[in-house]
Amino acid sequence: MASAKSIAAYTMYGGEAMRPAIRAFWGGVAARLKDAGLKDVPARLTWDKSELELWRAPSLLLAQTCGFPLMKGVTGPVRLVATPIYDVPYTDGASYVSLVIVARNSDAASLMDLRGRVAAINKPTSHSGCNAFRRLVADYAVQADGGPAEDVPGRAGGRQFFAAVKETGHHLKSLRAVAAGRADVAAIDCVSFHFIGQEHPRLMEKVRILTTTLPAPGLPFITAHWRSDDEVTALRAALADAVGDPALRPAISKMRLKGMQVLLPAVYGRTLEMERAAEDLGYPKLQ
Repeated sequence: MASAKSIAAYTMYGGEAMRPAIRAFWGGVAARLKDAGLKDVPARLTWDKSELELWRAPSLLLAQTCGFPLMKGVTGPVRLVATPIYDVPYTDGASYVSLVIVARNSDAASLMDLRGRVAAINKPTSHSGCNAFRRLVADYAVQADGGPAEDVPGRAGGRQFFAAVKETGHHLKSLRAVAAGRADVAAIDCVSFHFIGQEHPRLMEKVRILTTTLPAPGLPFITAHWRSDDEVTALRAALADAVGDPALRPAISKMRLKGMQVLLPAVYGRTLEMERAAEDLGYPKLQ
């Protein structure tokens, strides 16, 4: 067990305007954890650490991650706690999709129309912004090349579909790049899209949804790998109970939380299946 002070974070969804609701939600969760007998429950959430720092913190009590870096080992050894269910468009229970967006005035009627254009991604380790997008584009790259990978000479490094792929670091920045014409297309996590739309409605007026990716399990809560079964059980109970607490309803409503679902780690293998499918089509890299 780590000796450092425990940390908890909720940084994947919602900007500054969401923080009061997130803090209220954590207050409810933390109180329940203390009542369950957990020691060293942080009173405040951590906001100033990177995703990687949070995921790999030896003292991690609770944080949220993306399923793709989880399965690729980027997070380091962790335990799955539960997957939140969000009440936003394009989700289905604990599953979600990415929204492929273009500029409002784009002439693209399908993804094929974007061949040779510029794509934006938040980061290569993101499922929603890159991995799911790559799987979708792979089918079009096959059509553009005219057949299976073995029929296309000189493609040892993979098929080329876009003229360039720009890494922005964040879904909001990818949206801004498309809206401003610095990129032609991007894939945005549908939950992120909802919350960004709440805070930046004028930005949403400048883009439109072209299509969606295949569904995948949503972003799970995780804890440090050394946490006991009793601690994980307490975390699951505290999260589920807080979501259903009438006193927390204003915060829960703003966060669009509707419930929690416990998924087996194997369910997140869906993200790796999508990666392998793209590779099998000769498209191992979004390009």
